[in-house]
Order: sequence, then structure tokens, then C-alpha cells
Amino acid sequence: MTNGPAPRLTGAFNTSLLGASLKVRRRSRKLTLRELSEQTGFSISSLSELEQGEKLTFHKVAIVCRALGVRLSTVLLEVERADGAPPAKGKRPE
Repeated sequence: MTNGPAPRLTGAFNTSLLGASLKVRRRSRKLTLRELSEQTGFSISSLSELEQGEKLTFHKVAIVCRALGVRLSTVLLEVERADGAPPAKGKRPE
């Protein structure tokens, strides 16, 4: 038994904020793009694009998060909150 159609998403995820968040985390760990490139196996230009919110893939973001020592879910929630997204239905804000 269903309760009707699933709710429609009204906005896109802000990839620019995600890229900026990863850049802030990288800089706070005093890592250069070259050092992060060595840790992840991604090219410097690819990482630069990622930090600009371009050409993001789940796989790439997950690997960068691991290299930066942060959970992917933590970064995604922070970006969602920074973008002003309301908490999920049934969830209380932390």
C-alpha cells in the first residue's frame, strides 16, 4: 500500500558549495592540489574542476573526502544546510 506519489524535488544540489567545501577542507589541512593529487590519483586539473563544482562524480567526491579524513555524508549534510535546504520530513534539525 502506498501513500501516493513520491514528493518531487524542487531544486538541484549546489555543486559549487560542495566544491568550495572540499577546497576549504583541503586548505585547512594545509594540502596543496599536488599533494591531494598524489593521495587520490586524480590529476591536479581534475581536482581543481571538482573544487569549482564542475565535473563532480560520486566516486571522485568520495575518494577526496576519504583523503581529507572526512565522511562524505558529513560534507553533503553541511552543504545541504549551508544552501538553506529544510531538514528532511520527520527529522529534527541538529
